[in-house]
Amino acid sequence: MASVRSGKFEDYSWFGASWAGKSSDGEVRALLVDQLRDDPFTRKEDIRVEVHDGVVTLSGEVSSSVARRAADDDAWATPGVNDVENHLRPRLRPAGNEGPRAA
Repeated sequence: MASVRSGKFEDYSWFGASWAGKSSDGEVRALLVDQLRDDPFTRKEDIRVEVHDGVVTLSGEVSSSVARRAADDDAWATPGVNDVENHLRPRLRPAGNEGPRAA
């Protein structure tokens, strides 16, 4: 069982967090970057991640709206995240001849 000193759990450092109740911004960022690298929708994307007081800011350009949504979902699923600001922009593809046509 975890010992309690000064209201903090001391025996959870092995779990990757400074204590079980609150992760540092660096720990949150590291967990999220690992998740983005493991996610098949985001692993090849150039996503910048910043964390300040548990608020994650995602920025950059991604290949699709699916990648944008997957990064947002990954951020919300990361322990220690209080809010997500998703500033990712999907790349626009020029319309080609093979696109939809008027009847």
